[in-house]
Amino acid sequence: MKKNYFFALLMLTISLSGFGQSIIITSIIDGKAPSDGCSGSTGSSSPKAIELYVSGTINFAGHKFEAEANGSSSGESWSSEDISSLGTRTDEFVYIVVLGESTLYGMYSGATVTNTYVGGPSFNGNDAIRITDGTNVLDQFGDPSDVSGSSDHDNSWEYEDSFATRKSGSSSNSGSFDINNWVLPGRNYLDDKTSCAEMLAEINLGTYSTIASTTPTITVSGSTSSFDYFEGYGPSAEQSVIISGENLTDDINVTVPANFEVSLTSGSGFNSSATITQTGGVASATVYIRLAAGLSVNTYSGDAIASSTGAVNNSGTLTGIVSPADPQFSYTAYLDDFNYLISDGTTSEEQSFTVEGLFLLGDLKVTAPSNFEVSLTSGSGYDASVSLAHTSGTIAETTVYIRLKAGLSEGNYTGDITLTSITVDDKTIPVNGNVYGATSNSLVITGVYDGPLTGGTPKGVEIYVLKDIADLSVYGISSVTNGQGSTAGNVEFYFPDDAVTAGAFIYVSTEETKFKEFFGMNPTYTTGVMGINGDDAIELYENGQIIDVYGDVDNDFSGEAYDYLDGWAYRKSGTSLEGTTFTSANWTYSGVNGLEGGTNNATATKPFPLGTYNVTASVSKNQIEGFATYPNPITNNRFTITTNSTDKKQVAIFNVIGKQVLSTSFAATKSNIDVSSIASGLYILKVTEGTKTATSKLVIK
Repeated sequence: MKKNYFFALLMLTISLSGFGQSIIITSIIDGKAPSDGCSGSTGSSSPKAIELYVSGTINFAGHKFEAEANGSSSGESWSSEDISSLGTRTDEFVYIVVLGESTLYGMYSGATVTNTYVGGPSFNGNDAIRITDGTNVLDQFGDPSDVSGSSDHDNSWEYEDSFATRKSGSSSNSGSFDINNWVLPGRNYLDDKTSCAEMLAEINLGTYSTIASTTPTITVSGSTSSFDYFEGYGPSAEQSVIISGENLTDDINVTVPANFEVSLTSGSGFNSSATITQTGGVASATVYIRLAAGLSVNTYSGDAIASSTGAVNNSGTLTGIVSPADPQFSYTAYLDDFNYLISDGTTSEEQSFTVEGLFLLGDLKVTAPSNFEVSLTSGSGYDASVSLAHTSGTIAETTVYIRLKAGLSEGNYTGDITLTSITVDDKTIPVNGNVYGATSNSLVITGVYDGPLTGGTPKGVEIYVLKDIADLSVYGISSVTNGQGSTAGNVEFYFPDDAVTAGAFIYVSTEETKFKEFFGMNPTYTTGVMGINGDDAIELYENGQIIDVYGDVDNDFSGEAYDYLDGWAYRKSGTSLEGTTFTSANWTYSGVNGLEGGTNNATATKPFPLGTYNVTASVSKNQIEGFATYPNPITNNRFTITTNSTDKKQVAIFNVIGKQVLSTSFAATKSNIDVSSIASGLYILKVTEGTKTATSKLVIK
């Protein structure tokens, strides 16, 4: 349901005067780029930005912006970036834009952003941030010891998809954090903003003043979503916001529109209005709101208003829906593929989904598609269908188990689970399963790389074809992020149904442009699954089974020889696939940053040994006496082949995926071969002289 927000943040721009020389964090934004895109947007969570106010004159040399993710109970861990480039600033606002173009930030906030540092550690709406001079903490927002997700976590200072603004008159907190110095509209406050203009009206940067405001203000923190209930079953569930005021001369009066009710007590005392008492000009209370009982089927809306003498009213729209109490049921299902091996002689692992119903006139029947079976009991009682009885029209949330039947032949099985009950439209849940045969082990991972170009590109893997494969679609590949462990059978990318020949190389990369820029040729396939970093493992699948792996899937690679951050790892010739086993000694490594130092592979500090793997430890095959080629790499579109014999020789050149790109012959001891028709890249040369052959790698530049 669409969220509606009972909030309109009021801030006044006041003249600035100094607190002495200090840096003060005055705003923090965890953005939510709206549907209109805001020209320059770089993602749905942009911009992420910090506003600072410099009181007096500050030289930013040696200063750092730091973020601490999710809190830590065992010791703080801050990510840091030097912001010395901000230079010397005097009595002005400066901005750190972590995510999102600075032009977008200006549009998004309404500020004229000229004093900007773009960069810094990323943060989310539950992360603490701070500014230091390299040694001392100058100001801090959030509690770095407050662990996000813990049972005692204080979410009152969270700003996910929202923002926080420092109250005028409050000063920097050094190494502490005082939430009373901040105005926070609440998490997800920006979620329903559909244009930059809407956001412009909400995020008021450049308004902090070192002098506290004396103007009466009312602030509403938090949000409400649509209120709803079924006809005859009101009132709705209550929702709450926090309403507070400063510099007040009178109490705050909260009124809600017709058909809604408000109270200062959860569960009781609801009326059309409520009064929050001020003491010494300050007031604060949690306000509970609900849609009133006894309403007919309809949509209801109106403005809730918080008012106090001398303050600008703070208002927001409430909406509610009363739906007909018609017979209905629903389900919640997140089902993966159901897979098993013929050799296992059993069913797939079971999975489950939930169903529930209201106002039903009959039982709810759940029917499995052909080759699947369902049960209401985990591990037993499976049949083609199950029935759920209602009690006075209601079926409480119930778990249904489903699996792929045993004894099926190799193949793919699909269908729809069907949910039926009288007078209610049927609902279906699609399912997919696979019964896998034996593996042929015809592919092997031979290389992984994490490139040095923009965005860490190109990223991907090299795979070698050990045997001819008529249909590559039985193979797939997955990445395992940061040593989080394998989810065996979870294939993230399936190859298409191409045919490939033994001896070919397959290159899978995140995208084509940077791969071609770096390696001088196009990748075989592209997929976002290959957005890997140097601490991610790779799994190669055939028929749903892992046949080869790079890296320890339960280790984040930190400090290990097989860490390939901005570098590569390459399988040693003569070694081959090992199933789920990873043997580090079977690989060679560039080391971290091995691909740095150049604009392409040839100029990298340690070039990736593209296409050099061989099934035997020898990297070349030569039965022809006196066989040699030069130059290699080829730089002028021609190279020379020499032998000791004048017998006729057949010459063939193949690309790395096994396609022949040139064929010629000569009958002499020496011949110049023209390769001007062949694009730059890595190739395989094969020369046949009678029953003798010679092979060699060629690099054409």
